[in-house]
Amino acid sequence: MDTIAELMEALPKLGFINIECNQEKSEEILVFIMERERAGTAFVTRMDRGYERQSVKEYLKFFRDIFGCERTVESVMEEFALTGLRRVKMQNLKPGDYMKVGIARASMQPAKQYFLEDPLMNLSEEDMKRVLCWMERRQEEGAHFLTTNASLRYALLMPGTSFYMEDGRFKEVEQEEALQEREAAELEILKIPARSGNSTLLFEPKDIDYIESLNKCTYLSVRGTHFQTQQTMYELEETLKKSGFFRCHRSYLVNVQKVERFEKWTKNSYVLILNNQDHSQIPLSKGRIEEMKETFHW
Repeated sequence: MDTIAELMEALPKLGFINIECNQEKSEEILVFIMERERAGTAFVTRMDRGYERQSVKEYLKFFRDIFGCERTVESVMEEFALTGLRRVKMQNLKPGDYMKVGIARASMQPAKQYFLEDPLMNLSEEDMKRVLCWMERRQEEGAHFLTTNASLRYALLMPGTSFYMEDGRFKEVEQEEALQEREAAELEILKIPARSGNSTLLFEPKDIDYIESLNKCTYLSVRGTHFQTQQTMYELEETLKKSGFFRCHRSYLVNVQKVERFEKWTKNSYVLILNNQDHSQIPLSKGRIEEMKETFHW
C-alpha cells in the first residue's frame, strides 16, 4: 500500500493493522486519523501523560463520567492490573503504567476504532496478555485497531496484519517475496558471521537466542544485543536446522534450546517465551504450531 488513506480503507476488512515504523510516520498517521476520522476513534499515544496531579482512580473516574461508561472504575482497574496504583499520581507513573492507564481509559470509550502507539512496549508479560485479550474482545464486538510500533516483534505479537515501511510504502510482512532457494553448502557451517563496526564476529549457534528479519535485513540476537548478518533467513534456516533452530514465524528463527515455554495468549495470539535475560517474547505463527510440536515431540 502506498498511502495512509489506502491503509485506512483496508482497516474495516482486516480488523487489525499493526505497523512497524518510526516516530515521524506514526505521528503522520495520527494526524491523518485525527483530521479525517476523529469522531468514533479512541487514541492512546506515547506522549499522553494525562492530568499529572490526579491519581489513577481520579483520572479514570473523570473519563468514565465523560464517556458515560456503565462499568465501575474498580472493575476497569482490576482488568488492567491497576488496583495497586489507584492512589498514585499520574505524574509518578512508570512508562508501562502510563500505557496501561491510557488503554484502560480507551476501554471505557464507546469507539468504533482505536489508534494505539506502541501498546505493548514497557509492559510485562502478564500485562501484554491483558491488553491483547481486551483488544481481541473489542474486535469480536466489531471494533477495529490500528497500532504503530517501534519494533516489528511487538507488531507481530498482536493479531491481524502487520506492515513495515520501505521506500515510503507499507509492505505486508506475510506477503514478502519468496526467498530464492540456495544449494546446500557442502561444508556444514558451525559459526554464523555477523558485522560489528569494521569487524566480523563469528557466533556459535548455541549463543544465538533468535534471528529476526526486519526491512530485508537479518539480525542475530545474542545476549540482548542485535548483530546484522549478510545471510538470509532461508540460508540460516537450512544451516541451523541441525542445531535446534525452528522457523516459528516468517520473520523469526528461534533457538529451541532457549525456549522456556509456549503460550496461547489469546484466541489468535501464540508466543514463545525464552529463558534468556530479557525473557524475550517471540511470535509463533498459528500455522506452525503443529509442525513445531511434531518436530520436537511436545
